[in-house]
Amino acid sequence: MFVQIVKFKLRPDTSRESFLDLTEQMIAWLKNKSGFIAYELYEGSECWSDRIAWENQEFAQNGLKDFLTTAIAKKMIHLVEDGYSSFSGQKIASNQSEESAPYDHPRI
Repeated sequence: MFVQIVKFKLRPDTSRESFLDLTEQMIAWLKNKSGFIAYELYEGSECWSDRIAWENQEFAQNGLKDFLTTAIAKKMIHLVEDGYSSFSGQKIASNQSEESAPYDHPRI
């Protein structure tokens, strides 16, 4: 599994409801993308964070490239402040019970 995690702030004049509506539209779009596994959104006291899980890095890169061309992305970009931080990486360990394959430790 490959994940993309972004930490961001909404612009001060952004409606929370407008942002959540666009997020729902994005989730519906993601559900139709090959390799998409899951999306999670978190609201903290000072910022937001989201996590998108993909089957692999190739699906993640293609999904991001395709998403940036959508009307949803163009609207979302205007709601988020500049200066967000992002992380992308391969899953190494997890305790999620829904995983069907056992964890295979990489050889070091």
